[in-house]
Amino acid sequence: MWMEELPNGKFTYRERYKDPYTEKYKKVSITLNSKSNQAKNKAQKKLNEKIEKQSKKVNRKDLTFEQLYKQYKPIYQQNVRDSTFHHFESCYRVVTTWFDEKSIVRNIDSNYLQTCLDNFYYKKNYSYSYAISLKSFVSNVLSYGQRVGACEFNAMDSVSIKEKQTELAKKDEEKYLEDSELKLLLEEIRNWPKVPRKYRYAEILELMSLTGMRFGEAAALKEEDFSGKTLRIDESLYYNYGNLEKGETNKPKNKFSNRVISLSDRTVEILEKWIEENHANRLLFDGQYHDMSFLFCDHLGIPIGISPINRILRNIRVKLKNEGKIDKDVTSHYFRHTHISKLTELGIPLKSIMDRVGHANPKTTLQIYTHVTKKMDQQLINKLNEAEKED
Repeated sequence: MWMEELPNGKFTYRERYKDPYTEKYKKVSITLNSKSNQAKNKAQKKLNEKIEKQSKKVNRKDLTFEQLYKQYKPIYQQNVRDSTFHHFESCYRVVTTWFDEKSIVRNIDSNYLQTCLDNFYYKKNYSYSYAISLKSFVSNVLSYGQRVGACEFNAMDSVSIKEKQTELAKKDEEKYLEDSELKLLLEEIRNWPKVPRKYRYAEILELMSLTGMRFGEAAALKEEDFSGKTLRIDESLYYNYGNLEKGETNKPKNKFSNRVISLSDRTVEILEKWIEENHANRLLFDGQYHDMSFLFCDHLGIPIGISPINRILRNIRVKLKNEGKIDKDVTSHYFRHTHISKLTELGIPLKSIMDRVGHANPKTTLQIYTHVTKKMDQQLINKLNEAEKED
């Protein structure tokens, strides 16, 4: 620090500092009325504060959440699958109903985010998994913001939610169908009023229960994937976000999802029926038919997404629960899990089941496997007890 006396009797104190980006030296100054030791100490303190403020100003970017999201978006897109990226986009649409997208990122604090998340999960009763995915989305964006100087810290790091007991209890439910439940559900779908393609909805769910395919994998099947005895599974339909008329597909969930599976007689029957009907529609609607070779499609060849399947399942599970017949929150995934439970009952080794359904992690397979084997053990004890009574 050095001092210069001005013509008006005042004193200017100056200090040099290095710009952290350009590494060039710059100056800051302050003018006081005195050159006493007390004034010098005061000047040094003020000059240090100015240097610190200027340094922070260089590093800080007053970006809005919208601007930060748009800056991060193309970077994120290059590192994830298309379906993950589209989920990322949908998360933005939801999160920006929590707060104004024009909010300055450095002003978004943990208290505010905690309130938003609590309201979404505990008051509006969205699922825990959905709330966690939105929390993760905001955290990813803010983490990027921290890296580029839009905020000093990730405010989402201090936010947490605890899973409700009702959801914890649901996790332990048997998320598969018994033979009688499967039969009843498929019958209800086939007999459901005012749904033109309901028989195909029933058939794709039955196909999932016979093969263990995910819905997206089954919906993406094309004629060339079917050999007559086996199915090649290496695509997944873009059914949540894509334009179905384009017939867009993704690579499946993980490398273990690429597989070839053998088919039962009933599975072959369903697939051959679809091929026959699709060929007939191709001739009947010549000129209008979208010839993309999809097996599970409507009368014009356009692949069918999951939305109508979910809609009819929601209606039917409410009906069956009210009638006291099935009290399970049945989704399309239950039919995939039903195949795992059936293979377990047949005594198929865990590794073989995982290979057939394309599981990379044994956690889900093992959970169903454990449920079924416990039930089989209890059935064994019941039969032994009955036999002892007869003796």
